[in-house]
Amino acid sequence: MNLSKSKYTRFCQCPKMLWLDTYRPELAVQDESLQRRFQEGNVIGDLAMGLFGKFVETTAYTAEGKLDISAMLKNTQKYLLAGEENICEAAFTKNGCYCAVDILHKSGEGYEICEVKSSTDIKDVYLWDVAYQRWVLEQSGLKIEGTYIVFIDNTYVRQGEIDIHKLFRVQDVSASILPYYAEVAQNTERAKACLAQKEEPPQIIGEQCFAPYGCAYWQYCARDLPCPNVFDLYRLSVKKACEYLRRGIVSFSDIVKSGIPLSKAQQRQVEFEQLELPTHIDRLGVRSFLETLRYPLCFLDFETFQTGIPLYDGLKPYQQVPFQYSLHILENQDAPLVHREFLADENSDPRRALAERLIADLPKGACVLAYNKGFECGRLKELAETFPDLSEKLLAICENVRDLLDVFRKGYVYDRAMGGSFSIKKVLPALFPKNANLDYHNLADVHNGSEATDTYLALRGMEKEERDKLRQSLLAYCGLDTLAMVMLWQRLREFCHI
Repeated sequence: MNLSKSKYTRFCQCPKMLWLDTYRPELAVQDESLQRRFQEGNVIGDLAMGLFGKFVETTAYTAEGKLDISAMLKNTQKYLLAGEENICEAAFTKNGCYCAVDILHKSGEGYEICEVKSSTDIKDVYLWDVAYQRWVLEQSGLKIEGTYIVFIDNTYVRQGEIDIHKLFRVQDVSASILPYYAEVAQNTERAKACLAQKEEPPQIIGEQCFAPYGCAYWQYCARDLPCPNVFDLYRLSVKKACEYLRRGIVSFSDIVKSGIPLSKAQQRQVEFEQLELPTHIDRLGVRSFLETLRYPLCFLDFETFQTGIPLYDGLKPYQQVPFQYSLHILENQDAPLVHREFLADENSDPRRALAERLIADLPKGACVLAYNKGFECGRLKELAETFPDLSEKLLAICENVRDLLDVFRKGYVYDRAMGGSFSIKKVLPALFPKNANLDYHNLADVHNGSEATDTYLALRGMEKEERDKLRQSLLAYCGLDTLAMVMLWQRLREFCHI
């Protein structure tokens, strides 16, 4: 039993990925938030089990806590013979191919396959998956009368208990899978042959490295590419980067020689790297930005979470929910820097408490500086819509927000160490290369936004000592975000001798 539906879809994306999964998994560099997304997918799958009424589940585990496939296969046959209407995790195997169907729904003289996804739309990779399942079940002698994908309806708004019939959409994909179904028999043989070979299969880097999912083996497969290379170009599409790679345009030197068209930002990135130019400072541009600011001057950053199953009333699936902010305040040019912060209780809806506290903490009419203000303003507008009695004050804050990112996005300041990126985590070390206090790597537990989200959501039910420790780590991380903005603002003033 050497080919599952996940292995099959991995093969369809890239045979080498499947081979590395099997023989060299230690080479993978995993997405930090992958485990949380996997766990949430399981929760969503469990919730969907009741969509068609009463159900039975085949899932069984060994004494070591691993899935007991043999027991699941036996349970499935038992439930089929009993005529159960809905069998969840219905397991089948045929000729070395295995799959477990999320929901096998009895329909007429046969069954319908219902594949549950935590996404809000249908992707081609889901069709590969369902086509494989249908093929395995039909090879096993089961009559399949329909194939469906169950996915999240992002227009659903929670009010009270979750209504699974409104949270999920069920779409018939029987016609859509036909071209993929026609390829399953050949693909399964090729995949099994790939798994059987001992030598790593050759595979040229291409779009399959990024779609439908980013590959955890990218660093390994791209190890021989020069650094930087065409994939590092600012906002260059994967499709275009792969096209250039096929044409032999790989290094920045190749880019210069080829004469391919570049955006202004890309041109600057390449020139600074090739010529090893020092930090560029457009003092007139920087000064024009600084002149848009005024006191009281505040530096604001939100941390948010989003979940497929809305946790609280009034939320939609995957809606961004602010649970924390950091705020550094300068009342005037000579005033000391004041820090205020908020971190919500993880056991309740954080939005109202955060909104009220922010209104209280911000000096009236203050100029607010954010990094990528579209995000902060988006959250402020959502809060204003949710709480009409706070709307006027929240929208007034939004109107006073300025964007520190503009300085770097417009090219007023650029250093080759930024590598073409204007992320604060690239800009900060470029302008403060030796300041350990501004190094996110030196923080405990929480080093980026994804880790902040994962940590906050993990606090529920945690022992007090560990909970308190992680809450301090969250405060330290968010606090560094706004301190970083303060330091960047001060450095801009130094550039202009203010």
